[in-house]
Amino acid sequence: MRQFNYVILAMLWLSLGASAIASEQPILDVSVGWSKPPYVIEQDDSGFEIELVKAIFNQLGYQLKFIYVPFARSPYLLNQGETDLAMTINPRMDIKKQQLSIPYISYHNVAISLKERHLTINVVADLANYSVVAFQNAKVVLGYEYGRAVKQSLFYQELPDQAHQVEMLLKGRTDVVVMDINIFNYLSRAYSNQNQMDKVNVHTLFPVSKYQLGFKNSALKDLFNEKLNIYKGSDAYQQLLKKYEFYQVESHNQP
Repeated sequence: MRQFNYVILAMLWLSLGASAIASEQPILDVSVGWSKPPYVIEQDDSGFEIELVKAIFNQLGYQLKFIYVPFARSPYLLNQGETDLAMTINPRMDIKKQQLSIPYISYHNVAISLKERHLTINVVADLANYSVVAFQNAKVVLGYEYGRAVKQSLFYQELPDQAHQVEMLLKGRTDVVVMDINIFNYLSRAYSNQNQMDKVNVHTLFPVSKYQLGFKNSALKDLFNEKLNIYKGSDAYQQLLKKYEFYQVESHNQP
C-alpha cells in the first residue's frame, strides 16, 4: 500500500511539474481573421492554419492567444503594438516588409463546376458565358480581367456565407462557384457528408495566393522562418494535411 502511495505521489509531482513548465511559457497575442474553415475554426482555436502556427511556436517555447477580428483589422492591431503577431498577411497590406515571415500558407481560388454540365472554362474570360457565385469582394481580390468577365455573365452574385455558395452549386442553382479549393472541399463534405470532388471540375484560372506572418519582433521572425522550413519537411506536417484532407490542385505548391 505504501509503495502504491509513493507511485501516486510521483505521478502527481510529474503532473504538477509539467503544468508549471507550461505556465512558464510566454504567451504571444495573435490577431487572426474570423472563422474560415478548414484554415481557421474560431470555436476551439483549430483549423489547418491555426494548428500549423501553434505547432511551430510550441517548438519555440511559446503559447499563443488568438484574437479574432475582421480580416482588415489584423495588420492594424500589429502596427499599433496591440498584438505580437498577425496571421494571413500579404505584402499589399500596410506592414513593413522586414516584419514579414517567409510565406507559411497558400490559398488557391479556383472556379468549380459540376462535371455533368460539361462547361468549357479554360480562361477567365470564359466565365462571361455562365452564372457565377463568388466569395465576398472577389472582384477586388481577383482583379480587372475577372471583374470584366463576370460583368458580362448571365448572373453574378457575391456571398459572405461560403456554405451557401456550395449549396447553390450542388443543387444546380448556379453554373460556377469561385472560391478557395480547400474551403469548397471542406464545406461540401460538411454539407453532404461525402466527398464531392469526383463530381466537379476544378478550373485553375487564378494564381496561388501566398500569405505571411506579421511580427512585432524581427528576431522572433527569423526563428519562426527556420522552424517553418523544418516543420514543412516533417511527418507532423503531412499528418496535418491529411487531417484536414487538403486537396492538391495539379501539383501546385502545398499550403
